[in-house]
Amino acid sequence: MSENRGTGPMRWDEHARGGAGGWVRASDAGTGPPGGPGPDQSPDPGSSRPTWPKKYLLLGVGGGLVAAAVILAVAHVVRPSASEAGHTAAPSSSGSPSRVVPGSTASEPEPSDPPTASADTQATAVDALLERSESDRQQVIDAVNAVEACASDDSVDTAGQSLDDAAVRREALITDLAALDVGAIPSGSLATARLRTGWQHSADADRAFADWAGDARGCSPGSVPRTASYRKGVRSSELATGSKEDFLTLWKPIAADHGLPERDTAEL
Repeated sequence: MSENRGTGPMRWDEHARGGAGGWVRASDAGTGPPGGPGPDQSPDPGSSRPTWPKKYLLLGVGGGLVAAAVILAVAHVVRPSASEAGHTAAPSSSGSPSRVVPGSTASEPEPSDPPTASADTQATAVDALLERSESDRQQVIDAVNAVEACASDDSVDTAGQSLDDAAVRREALITDLAALDVGAIPSGSLATARLRTGWQHSADADRAFADWAGDARGCSPGSVPRTASYRKGVRSSELATGSKEDFLTLWKPIAADHGLPERDTAEL
């Protein structure tokens, strides 16, 4: 029979013997609170996992969530939006600036200015208009002579129509001349300005002589009246000749430099 240690009545303690339960003396009852070790007792040495207070666990989880929110915010600021990325122009292979067309992923090179025509090309274009002007000269002379002769009313009417048609062609020459680029020709702008003035006076003269043909209806040969229309035609012809002479003074050296034919006022 075993020897009893201590004194006092026995009682059943369910926490005794490592939780297996057992009888203990009543005097040993205050050594630890029921359900856990006493103040001098340490946790179960068989457990390798430390126990953390709940407040530390909550702080750790909350701090992790805050850090994740900061990372997402920084990534949103640094990353470009889809619209910005789609409109970023990439340099072209030729080295010239590129343009991105909305709705398209391919870039297109910026259009460049068309090359300027050479001085030879520009001077040749002006000379071609001078050639056209010369072809009308004889028709105008023949029409004025027909009115002066007054062979018949039909011949006078036909001459008047020819003079109106000549005026229309002169105005077409003025329009075509204004459309030419003469920037590469020294004094080219000044010369063509004089030519336009001369052709405008010629057109005015053609229309005035056409009106004179209307005044001459019913005339007799050798007795055509010199009306106001006739005098206006003569005056406009004189102004045209003066402007054309100014043009030729500037044009002759240009024509010589570019191997073009020399002109005179009668040809213009």
